[in-house]
Amino acid sequence: MGRTSLILLFSSLSLWSMPMLEIGLDEILTETSKQNLTIKQAKNSSEVAENSASLANAGLLPRLDLSSGSTLIKGINQTPGGEVDVENTSLTAGLNASYTLFNGMQGLSRYQLLNTQAEASELQSDMIEENILLSAASLYVNVLIRHDNLQISLEQLEISHQRLDQALEQTERGMASSLSALAARVDFDNDSVAVIESEYALQEAKRNLNLLIGWDLNQDYQPRSLSYELGNYNLQLLTSEGEKANKSHALNLNYEKQTDLNMKRTLGSVLPRVSLSGSYGLQQINSDVDFSFYNPDMTATAGLSLSWNLFDGMKSKSIQSGRLLQKNSQWNSLDSKRELEKSLSSALAYYEKSRQILELKANTLSSAQLNFDQTKEYFRLGQVSSTQFRDAQLNLSRAKSSQIQARYSAYLAEMSLWQLTGKLEAKIKHS
Repeated sequence: MGRTSLILLFSSLSLWSMPMLEIGLDEILTETSKQNLTIKQAKNSSEVAENSASLANAGLLPRLDLSSGSTLIKGINQTPGGEVDVENTSLTAGLNASYTLFNGMQGLSRYQLLNTQAEASELQSDMIEENILLSAASLYVNVLIRHDNLQISLEQLEISHQRLDQALEQTERGMASSLSALAARVDFDNDSVAVIESEYALQEAKRNLNLLIGWDLNQDYQPRSLSYELGNYNLQLLTSEGEKANKSHALNLNYEKQTDLNMKRTLGSVLPRVSLSGSYGLQQINSDVDFSFYNPDMTATAGLSLSWNLFDGMKSKSIQSGRLLQKNSQWNSLDSKRELEKSLSSALAYYEKSRQILELKANTLSSAQLNFDQTKEYFRLGQVSSTQFRDAQLNLSRAKSSQIQARYSAYLAEMSLWQLTGKLEAKIKHS
């Protein structure tokens, strides 16, 4: 790599080190909740379902209708005395009220069903938001990994740069062969490529996160590292919490409740219906074209009606189908519970494995750092070859990258436990 390339590379690195706006996971999740379009749509759908859960839509409120009309009659009537021209105006106005006193509790069951459906819509909205927040957290972790890998690449480049300067200086003084300088330059070029690739990977990771949040794709920022401590968990306690708060399981229980309410409506349909009605009306016939009320006839009526369908061949089939659907929903809830237990057991096992790997990676990093420090000193004294030094340098780089990956994998595994127990949003925003 020539002098011009070196100047350009280090100029870009100095620009990269300029301070940027620092953003943590809590800000990322807050912005995602506010700006993600899918979350906005889900919240609107939930609000629509909530608005539909009203007494009016359930048919529990009385009905009141106002009606009016006018009719112009013009013609010829045949009488014993001959034809008579007829022209008059008929005017009517009325107020009609009706209310269902009893219909087998179908109105109440429908009102409960509408509220249950509104709860289901809210659960679905929460699930969508929860999944998107977990995706945002995962993408943010990917940004952190790419950011840390870039720092590692920059450290390796600085080491290779110092080695190249040392090799060039020793070659000029005749203390080393040109092969040492050539090998140092090759390693420096490789590390320069690694920095460029790491920068690209970081910017691409940010673009993916920006797309999910709803930001401008090229918005830049400095990610703030996660600093919370990994927790300890008990499977029995996790299962108990999951059965109470897991969104997917709660949604299945909600569907079971909806099936029960639909069954109540079906049973109520075979019971008698009692309705109350009343009306108040005005009527007047004027002898000419006149649309004014001045002496109308007034009528008032009230009535109580009873209707009962004594035979409907399909009702028994509907009831039978309803009972089968009830049984299916019960089995579905039971299966959901077992699936939740299995998911929690697997997630906890994966989390524990991730923590064990993290501990091993930390030990590996410590050994790799010690090996590099000693090899660096031996290389300075001329006791090890440039190949051995490079191997120690690469081993340290791989150990750092592997430890970072293991640390964030453990964080994501813990977040999966939070999601399964319905605590993701509360936990993740206080991390």
